[in-house]
Amino acid sequence: MDTSEAITVQYRGDKDFEILVEPDLAKEAKLEGEEHGIKRMLFVQEVFEDAGDGKRASADDLEQEFGTKQIMEAADEIFEKGDMQLTTEQKKEMREEKYRQLVDMIARRVQDPKTGNPHPPQRVENALEEAGFNINWNSDLEEEFDKAIDMLRPIIPVSLDEKTVVIQIPVDNTGRAYDKIQNVADVKEEEWGNEFLRCKLQMPAGALSELIDELQEMTGGQTEMREV
Repeated sequence: MDTSEAITVQYRGDKDFEILVEPDLAKEAKLEGEEHGIKRMLFVQEVFEDAGDGKRASADDLEQEFGTKQIMEAADEIFEKGDMQLTTEQKKEMREEKYRQLVDMIARRVQDPKTGNPHPPQRVENALEEAGFNINWNSDLEEEFDKAIDMLRPIIPVSLDEKTVVIQIPVDNTGRAYDKIQNVADVKEEEWGNEFLRCKLQMPAGALSELIDELQEMTGGQTEMREV
């Protein structure tokens, strides 16, 4: 089996253990907080002492280190507590992907205070290049956003105006929708009813339209919003 595209996660305990995981799913789970089951993420459903040599860990070693002989249980702990070992090319790809995410985030959240309109992604990218901005492959996106805004201010006009809104969504659709709300907005108040959830939110004005569009899709067009 060709494992050249897999990512190695290494765990150091009394002995060293390694697992091979799918690149995209592992990066989403490890660096972006997405939830993926370990069985789905494993490139090879084995735990190794040395993945490069194909040397498998024994069931006794797993039990001694993780308290279980079950591969999936041990692999889950290795993934959660271990270090993800990336190649130079993988780091480059992740850095480029995170840079694209940052440009999109700035284009969504930041407005030109003179017009109230968002800056187009190409203008954002040109300004970041002029500012000499560099992004780290493993950094927190929100922290990179704050750093980028500080560097952009001398180059393009930046407004991070916020809006306060009340959003109502059906209780049956609150799972993913509520998670999305918490990810992009500060929930000031919430009221749970038998049929609807109402939330008072404070959030960047530039991100509001995108949030409403996503909530409408998640709730089948049953999201209601009013500004306060």
